[in-house]
Amino acid sequence: RAPRRPARAAARSAARMLFGFGAPPPPQAAVTDRCFLDVVILSPNGREKYPVGRLELALFGDAAPACVARFKQLVSPDGSTPPPLKGVSFHRTLKDFIVQSGKLPDARPFAPFAAEKNGLVHLPGSLSMSQDEAALCTSEFFVAVRAAPECDGLYTVFGQATAGMKEVINDINKRAGSADGAPWASYEIASCGLL
Repeated sequence: RAPRRPARAAARSAARMLFGFGAPPPPQAAVTDRCFLDVVILSPNGREKYPVGRLELALFGDAAPACVARFKQLVSPDGSTPPPLKGVSFHRTLKDFIVQSGKLPDARPFAPFAAEKNGLVHLPGSLSMSQDEAALCTSEFFVAVRAAPECDGLYTVFGQATAGMKEVINDINKRAGSADGAPWASYEIASCGLL
């Protein structure tokens, strides 16, 4: 289960609070790790990939230990295998609300775990875990494009974008597609890792 599209009036007023036009908000919790996602956009035929930018993320391992441990597995496994997020697309974009990724071709190696309720709120650039109807998390995550109080208490914030919101997230947000969130342009994670 991922966040639902906000009401139009709320979305219009929230559009004025978009991140990317100023400094990122300060971290809400102690930063234990940092990671990056290098994002590309695919050509219409899918053969060429063009760099969009690097999204840098601060992770809150003390506030959300299970979420951060899982995300670290996704961006930088033991070193013997490619990161599971490499080549994964941003498959869902709700305009001026969230961009979502982490839908793996095979998520079976990743056992579901219970969402962590930590009291952190969804600010512009917040990194949060998606969950299913049973409030279990696996690999899908989203980045808030703007403050999203409708997500507070429902989804686990476990990190914050510290760089790349304007170049990456706002670029994806501009190309939001259908009402179900499918973007009209294909973005994918070309590489990722810990900083």
